[in-house]
Amino acid sequence: MKKLLVPLLALIVLSGCARQVQSGQELFNKGLKAVQVADWDEAIVNLKEALAGELTPYQKEKAMIMLANAYYRKGNYTDAALEYREFLNLFPASRYAGEALLKLSLSYLQLVKGPQWDQTFTKKALDAVNLFLKEYPQSPLKSKAENIRKECRKILAEHIVYIGLTYDMLGKFTASVRRYEEAKSLYGDVEKPDRLLFLIGRAYYFVPMQAEGEIEELKEKLAQEKERLGKAETEEEIKVCDRRISIILQDIKNWQMLSERDSIKGEKILKDLITKYPDSRYAEKARDILKGSKKVEIFSVENPIKKPFLRWFFETL
Repeated sequence: MKKLLVPLLALIVLSGCARQVQSGQELFNKGLKAVQVADWDEAIVNLKEALAGELTPYQKEKAMIMLANAYYRKGNYTDAALEYREFLNLFPASRYAGEALLKLSLSYLQLVKGPQWDQTFTKKALDAVNLFLKEYPQSPLKSKAENIRKECRKILAEHIVYIGLTYDMLGKFTASVRRYEEAKSLYGDVEKPDRLLFLIGRAYYFVPMQAEGEIEELKEKLAQEKERLGKAETEEEIKVCDRRISIILQDIKNWQMLSERDSIKGEKILKDLITKYPDSRYAEKARDILKGSKKVEIFSVENPIKKPFLRWFFETL
């Protein structure tokens, strides 16, 4: 009798467990209700389980966008970005695709630490919002998308400026000039024109300071090569030394020419800044430099990532 009772009890337990298994439809409905009351943790659990089960195409589409939104609302932007991207891959023509693209961009933007850091997520955010503007030019969300785009471009601009300021701090003004010119060329519309003019003009104007150091190093190398030449014993050694001396002398000449040319160019840019923006704080700094100040003031980069800005989008999107 006992041998028969044990299997019977096991069968009853198993059948009870089987009755507790919820269908994809039931889990979908539970997830939907959780979303309606903003219970994001409950929504995520039920929607993930629902998607692992059997759902109609409509339910799957709805469940995926709700799951992405739940992660987004919870503040888990890494998983939100993954879910939005997966949704767009599976349902590119969905009525929710525009919303998903915009929130994908914002999710990436939330993962950006600031202009001083790696800009992979900023570029991804910009790609997503650019695609939105291309695919949905008549969308009522267009103005918000343009603001997001501006925000992304401002971060990228400040990243370039940050690199330029780093070169300034090191006294490598020829390198900082290239960075500031790049920022002006690519993102001049989102940068303060007086600030950029000042940074570009100052870098050019201070190139002679860099040139002086470079020339000193070259002269030391020149002295070493001349010493080697004096000790050279073979015709080949003499030729090598002569060639190195010739290159060093040309480098010295190039730095002297660059110093003179860039100093004149920098002076003109600083004077233009003073003329165009006489009341600017940067115009005052330009005047000081033209009077002889050699202070290389290092400014903090502007961090466009403002919580009020993003919160506004969360509340209105």
